[in-house]
Amino acid sequence: MPKSNSQTAKNLADQYLKLLSDQKSLQTQIDDVKKQMADYCRENDTGELISGNTKLKVSQGDHTVFPKAEEAGRNEVMKIMYGSQEWKYSVTFDIVKLGLAFDKNQLSEELKDKLKPYVKQEPFIRVTTSKISYD
Repeated sequence: MPKSNSQTAKNLADQYLKLLSDQKSLQTQIDDVKKQMADYCRENDTGELISGNTKLKVSQGDHTVFPKAEEAGRNEVMKIMYGSQEWKYSVTFDIVKLGLAFDKNQLSEELKDKLKPYVKQEPFIRVTTSKISYD
């Protein structure tokens, strides 16, 4: 049985757990606002929003994703990749890099055909900020 935590250790652990909880809540709020911004930009045919001296560029679209570690089809995708010899796109099996290589047409057509049954398209919204100079 572990020793009892000192009050300091307990306070640090409690603070950390609260911050993790807050982070999840804030990320949900950020994602909601990003979706609203993307909807606004689409409806108003713009890709930029301005607040004070900050410009926000809103990019959106779809990107290719493959099954995550716990999802069905992951092992099949790994077997296809191991057998393909097209490892220049990642040293370890990385579904994010694989999705980017797929989107950029960096894979052979034969390999892309084998992977197609496992491909999903997911929407993305990216917001970047930059300062506006009025010089």
